[in-house]
Amino acid sequence: MKISIVTDEISSDFETAIELGVEWGVHNFELRGAGGNRVPYLSDFQTDKIQHLLESYQAQIVALSPGLFKIPFVPAERGRFPVEYIDQGIYQEWKAGRELMKFHLDELLPASIEYALKLEVPLIVIFGFDRQGLPPGDPPGEVIDALRKGAELAGKAGIKLAIEVENGFWADTGERSAALIRKVNHPALGVNWDPGNAIEAGDIPFPDGYHAVRDLVRHVHFKDVISLPEGGFRYAVEGEIDWLGQIRALSKDGYGGYISVETHMAPKVQSAKMVLDRLVSLLG
Repeated sequence: MKISIVTDEISSDFETAIELGVEWGVHNFELRGAGGNRVPYLSDFQTDKIQHLLESYQAQIVALSPGLFKIPFVPAERGRFPVEYIDQGIYQEWKAGRELMKFHLDELLPASIEYALKLEVPLIVIFGFDRQGLPPGDPPGEVIDALRKGAELAGKAGIKLAIEVENGFWADTGERSAALIRKVNHPALGVNWDPGNAIEAGDIPFPDGYHAVRDLVRHVHFKDVISLPEGGFRYAVEGEIDWLGQIRALSKDGYGGYISVETHMAPKVQSAKMVLDRLVSLLG
């Protein structure tokens, strides 16, 4: 297993993130955004600078996270209401949602693949569409079709996709994420296993959730959480997830990919260093 860090978890300034990461002994990074922009919609200047810095610091980008399909699933058939001005609002919301889905499929998906090829990145982290309050279960066929289209396009380009587990999405727990990926049934599609997100969806990330996805893991996000007395969670350097057991299981199962530090905490630099130190200790 190898360590990577999400660059903008250290700093939104890419150069600062790379400089600090390399100083800490890390040369592998996950790129989500830089300077307030999210990949793949970085300027030519930003991209040129990123390529120059990677060469200068002998570093590499191992995964992109463009937020692909991190949007609500809006069905083709809209809801209706007998009062016209209310129905008009429903229509406008439905239309905007459908247009956003079309944008992700027809523009963001190919642009993300093209950007990955440009930076020679082998993996793109994606999502499984927000359920919009619908109960978990079998995802709509249109969700399966969209993910299959993504996998087919990425596969043709020699790139892998990894669905990140996310609370409230069709892929939220280990079991439901595995079921979704198996329905899509394409070798280019796997899971970005994030126990810190899975636990928020009510999963027991290890061993239960991991057992369901163990043969599908393509990338791992490392963060921890503590449950709050009033409900919900907060991120922490050390929390409730059995990360030692999880890392031992990944090792036993032959996982040779990246575990990517994603803190979601402030102060950013201090938090990133503390979480990285914990990961290094666990791997050791």
